[in-house]
Amino acid sequence: MNILVSGANGNLGTAVVDTLLNSGKQIFGLYANEDQLRKDKRPIQKESIDLTKPDKAKDVVEKMYSKMGAIQGAVLTVGGFAMGKLQETSSDEIHSQIKLNFDTAYHLVQPLLTKMKKGGQIFLIGAKPVLNIDELKGKLAYGLSKQLIFTLAEVINADSKNHGINCSVIVPSIIDTPSNRKSMPDMDFSAWVKPEEIAKTINFYLDNPYLKQAIIKAYGNVE
Repeated sequence: MNILVSGANGNLGTAVVDTLLNSGKQIFGLYANEDQLRKDKRPIQKESIDLTKPDKAKDVVEKMYSKMGAIQGAVLTVGGFAMGKLQETSSDEIHSQIKLNFDTAYHLVQPLLTKMKKGGQIFLIGAKPVLNIDELKGKLAYGLSKQLIFTLAEVINADSKNHGINCSVIVPSIIDTPSNRKSMPDMDFSAWVKPEEIAKTINFYLDNPYLKQAIIKAYGNVE
C-alpha cells in the first residue's frame, strides 16, 4: 500500500511515517525544504515542496504516481496554530492560517482525487475547537482555517460516487509534543493524545477501508 504523507518530519508526521512503515506500507514523504529531507534517514521516497503552490503540489502527486504506480492513501499533516480572539485577530492573520492549514491540504487533494485508486483514503487533520464554539473563541484564525478542512472532507465524501475516495478528519485534542509541553507547562500531559496513538488509529483505518468514518476523534483523556 502506497501512502503519501505531508509534513513527514513533523511531530505527527514522524509518528505516522514510523507507524505505517512498521506495518509494511510504502511511504512517499513530503518536506518543506531540502535540509529537512536530508536529515530524515528513513527508507522512504522523499520530496521537498512548497505546498502553498498548487502547481508544485500537482507535480509532486504526478511524481509519486509515476514512481510508485499507484496511490492508495494520503495523510496530510502540515499545519500550524495561532491564538487570538475576534477583537484582536486581523484578516491577514486569518488568511495566513488558511494558507498554512487549508491550502497545503487542498492543493494536494485536487490532484489526489484524479490519481488515487478507487477505494483510496485521505486523512486530514482537524481541530477540536471547531466542534466546540466556546473553545473556538480564543483561537479564531486557527478555528476558521480548520473549519474549511471539515467542509472539504464533506465535499469529498459527498462526491465519492464519482471518484471512489473516502475522506476522514482526524480531530485531536492537545497532541503531546515538546512544543505543546513548553507552551503549556502547567497542564496534565498524561491526558493529552500522543502522536503515536493518532498514527495507530490512521493505520487501523487504512487496513480496514470498509470502515468509513467522516470524523475520528482522538481526544486522549481531555474532556
